[in-house]
Amino acid sequence: MKRSTLILMLGTLLVGLAQAQAATGQAATGQAGMDHMQMSPAVAPKAAPVSPAVRALELTQGWVSAAPPGAEELSAYLVLSNPGRVAVTLSGASSPVSGQTMLINTSRDAAGRESMTVANAMKIPAGGSLKIVPGRAHIMLRALKRQPQPGEQVALTLRFSDGSARTLSVPVRKL
Repeated sequence: MKRSTLILMLGTLLVGLAQAQAATGQAATGQAGMDHMQMSPAVAPKAAPVSPAVRALELTQGWVSAAPPGAEELSAYLVLSNPGRVAVTLSGASSPVSGQTMLINTSRDAAGRESMTVANAMKIPAGGSLKIVPGRAHIMLRALKRQPQPGEQVALTLRFSDGSARTLSVPVRKL
């Protein structure tokens, strides 16, 4: 079975687990709320284990923006904190709710006009954080396969330059 198929299956499983936990009043992390959760490693073939540096990353403030019916793209936001001594590089992402996912940097020019550029990678410095937040950066989920609703959990798989991948579940909420 292909790695991408396994990751999609795991993402679907995580979304189902999160929905079941929400239905029973349990938070996906065992804590009230979703403001702080640890990412869980994606199932990966033995040839591509999750590195210790990637395993140590922590997620805070993860969420996906809800969109009006008919929208073809959504934005995902999160803060990745790296407590380690080695920088980690985010090189991509995917989600079972979208056909294409891109890392996007946002900037403003001197006149205040906002522009977006595709980022091939985003660095998480050792002992620091990468803030993928509105007005600064986002993970664009394009070619939506369905419209996630507020309160729903969406699986998001983050890929790193060392070949590691981590899958997490983030809530959908209104912007």
